[in-house]
Amino acid sequence: MTENQLPVFFRYRFWWHLLFWVVVYFIYVITFGGRFGNYSEELYRNLVLLPPRMIGTYLLTYLILPLALKKKRFVLFAMLVVVHAFFFGFIVWFSLRYLYGITHRGDITEISLFNLPKIISTLFSNYLIPVFAAAVVIFKKWYLDQQKNKKLAEEKLAAELSFLKAQVHPHFLFNTLNNLYALTLIKSEKTPDIVLKLSDLLDYMIYKSNDAFVPLKKELEILEGYIELEKMRYNERLELKYEINGDASGHEIAPLILLPFIENSFKHGASKDRSKPSIHIKLNIGPDFLALEVMNSVPFVKNLDETEREGIGLKNVKRRLELIYPGRHELLIYPGDTLFKVEFKIFWKK
Repeated sequence: MTENQLPVFFRYRFWWHLLFWVVVYFIYVITFGGRFGNYSEELYRNLVLLPPRMIGTYLLTYLILPLALKKKRFVLFAMLVVVHAFFFGFIVWFSLRYLYGITHRGDITEISLFNLPKIISTLFSNYLIPVFAAAVVIFKKWYLDQQKNKKLAEEKLAAELSFLKAQVHPHFLFNTLNNLYALTLIKSEKTPDIVLKLSDLLDYMIYKSNDAFVPLKKELEILEGYIELEKMRYNERLELKYEINGDASGHEIAPLILLPFIENSFKHGASKDRSKPSIHIKLNIGPDFLALEVMNSVPFVKNLDETEREGIGLKNVKRRLELIYPGRHELLIYPGDTLFKVEFKIFWKK
């Protein structure tokens, strides 16, 4: 994450540091000035204490704290915090008693070289500053780690989606070329029409389906184009029923998310049924959802497991649905000996 991508409270470090110390300075001035009734004295007193407070704070946040955050050396960190706390209390007490005492009162006769109770008292009244600064550093690291992990997760999902979508293209092309090859063997007059429709479909799949979402109307045109291709292949041998209910206007859908269900019904149903295959496709478009129901006849084939029946296309689309519509889709698959049925629903709103 670059500097410009950080939230405003993580940018302009110098000015935030300056603001932090200005706020600390005036908090102590106002607090102790109000307690003792002498604001002018507190202005000077806290000005003298500002350098040792800054030194102690930056020692903790930039020298000691990384031992715990980066190197995970918690025992050493804890020991150094104890030493630092005592050192911090001492330098603040020393500055208060000697530097402030000499420059402000000109009297050090009552000051001993070492006064443990006073050092501890000074520590408790001042150590909140480095603790608060350390908490800010910890929060910043946690936030940046969260954002980094989130970005990595998003990049991983985007890469996986691109891979899954890329798989749709050759899978579809392979199946359609098989259909085209079958028609060329019998020298069908429909071959030129199939080549033209295939060209239109590939143009959409390769160049126009790269967006995350496309208009539902356009996706339905692709489905209808594919169905027309298959109808040319099977002629009257196929019993096909295609029904759409509802208005597709104003809705968007992930590209090529519906096609595998339709393609699967032809590849694993009609293409393997040498008698009278049937496919029924029903699409309901509501204001809140889209529901697709696909049923196809299944020829009697022994030892055909469910995985093979589903094919690569359905495996692919299942994963895409998990990534694009998490918690917003329903997919039920009913494999049978004579009928294969898929019920699919997505919800428009999150």
